[in-house]
Amino acid sequence: MSAALIFVILVLFIIISGYLLLLNGKWPQKSNFRVDWSRVRKLADEGPGALPVRINFMSVAHGSLPSWGVVAGDFSGRYSIDFPSFQLVYSDKTGIIEAPFDKRLFDKFPFGTGYNPNAYDIMQKAMLKAEFIIPTHEHWDHLGGVAQSSYRDKLLSKLILTEKQVNGPTIRDAEFPKQALKDYRPVEYDGCYRAAFGVVLIEAPGHSVGHQLVYVKLQNGREYLFIGDIVWVTANLKKKKARPWLANIKRKENRNQIADQMKWLHDTFYGHSGSQMIMVTTHDPEQHKQYVDEGLLGDGFEAGSPR
Repeated sequence: MSAALIFVILVLFIIISGYLLLLNGKWPQKSNFRVDWSRVRKLADEGPGALPVRINFMSVAHGSLPSWGVVAGDFSGRYSIDFPSFQLVYSDKTGIIEAPFDKRLFDKFPFGTGYNPNAYDIMQKAMLKAEFIIPTHEHWDHLGGVAQSSYRDKLLSKLILTEKQVNGPTIRDAEFPKQALKDYRPVEYDGCYRAAFGVVLIEAPGHSVGHQLVYVKLQNGREYLFIGDIVWVTANLKKKKARPWLANIKRKENRNQIADQMKWLHDTFYGHSGSQMIMVTTHDPEQHKQYVDEGLLGDGFEAGSPR
């Protein structure tokens, strides 16, 4: 084999590998992901009590990711991300969605740009007072705030984890102490599950085996859908491009499942002018600011009486 032919083969290999790993943002023609909204809404309204009144937002940490690692083929620069927690406020109680990592775990994140220990402390106190704590999935930046909490034993009784989350391969990064979950009893559900009045969990594996959507209905009729890490920023939906294959491999994601979910999100909510669903992307600071400015999310947590 001549040197010229070897060079051509090498160049072709680099081009094809680069396309597959960095440029190819999978986007299917149609989605196989479905949600039974009649069942979800029925579950949200079941049982005694009142629906939540409002939802508050608070960011514990910030980061910055290279654009090509977030949206395949995007070399425009960087995307800012944040690591928030959300507080559901009822007339007589509160609940928490997402519990970001403590400073020690955050320092292991190579793309971090800032950490707010005061916000973390506020979140810890809010979790103590909350009736329930729900992560969209089992990764450290969504669950580490419980795993590493000095109040962990008290928080476990409020924590709603699924069997797939507890037994999945990525919960180890949250670094629960050995045997901490030995007596913990996770929930098991098929399709969707009523976690609290007005709050329904919806299976959406892909980013992790235990990934789920969290649907919330407020007293004023507003409907929210917390989509976890199907996308990190809404640019994926705007550009109709997924994360690159390299990012899927690194995080052990199911690329096909995520692509179906993104297509579904885009066609059902993001790209549908008639949709009233408020889609909350966990790590998108621009979206969070917009929602705070529009009054859809409260800026900061509220204090309340411990249960």
